[in-house]
This record gives sequence, structure tokens and C-alpha cells, in this order.
Amino acid sequence: MKTNQLKKMISSCFKCSLLLLSLFPPLSQADKARFSDFCLSMAGQWQGTSAKLKQPPVQTEVSAICSADRRQLILSVSRSAKHPFSETWWFRERGESTYLIYFDGVEEDKSQSFSLYQQNGSFSLLGEGELNKRPALIQLRFEPKGSGWLWLQNIQYLDDDTDRYLFYRGIEMMPPAH
Repeated sequence: MKTNQLKKMISSCFKCSLLLLSLFPPLSQADKARFSDFCLSMAGQWQGTSAKLKQPPVQTEVSAICSADRRQLILSVSRSAKHPFSETWWFRERGESTYLIYFDGVEEDKSQSFSLYQQNGSFSLLGEGELNKRPALIQLRFEPKGSGWLWLQNIQYLDDDTDRYLFYRGIEMMPPAH
């Protein structure tokens, strides 16, 4: 390989790394968030597109209900890219943790414990679990986008040497157009 080609490759990899770091800043700079703030911020009716990596986007609707005591949040995602059924994401405040039960009507229900962080207006839930039968760190990140949110689902496999999060799925949550 020629020196110039190698320099271009290294420069390209460095630019990609900087982009990834800007998309997923380290949680060490984030503060623990209050679940009630997260709950109230997500509550409402949303619409947009949803897509997994290398799949075409589909129109999606999200209904988010925050309980009266602000300790439970239910997100119902309709018209999922994976199944024709709705998905339900039931988040509950449990002491210092946020507990999730996920079900889609097809696969076995999944449960997960997360830590909730807030940074620059975004919320991140971070927990250790399993995806595709592999141990993984799972990050659910809600980034402000205009008058709505961009919900990014990211993973980092623990049985891999990669030390960054990989994009798994994104859901756009914008107020419905009237």
C-alpha cells in the first residue's frame, strides 16, 4: 500500500471517529437525571420515521403516557419495522434505576435495568443486557430535534474489542401535523 493511500485511510478513519464521538459524547460528562423530568418530556403523541441500519425507513407513530405520579412511562410504537404489531416500552422508576419491560406481541418479553442520565437537553438510558444472543451495553438516547425528539437505540457488544456504540435503530418523534 502506498504511503499516500495509507495517510488518506488514516485521515478518513480519524474523521469518522470524531464524528462518532460528537454523536455519542461520553456519559462521564452527563449528570444523573430525574425520572419525572424524562417522563414529562416524552409524554404526548408523536409521529415520524423509524429505521434500523440498512433497512428502509417506515412511518411510525409513538404514544407516550406518563403516569400521574411521574414514576412510570409507557411508549407504544406502532407500525414497527420489525413486526406489524405495536411495541410497548414500559419504563418504571425503581430507586436509583429505571426498569424497562419491552414486549412486541411476537417474541418473549424482555426486561432491563438502566441508569438514566441527562446532558445538554438529551436523555440517555444505559444498561447491560443481551442483544442477538450476545452480551451488550444498551443505550437508549433521546436527542432534542426541533419541537420533538430523535430516539437512538445503540449497542456495544461486550464480547467484541470495539469500544464504541453501534447504531441499532432510530425513531423520529415529532408532533403530529394538524
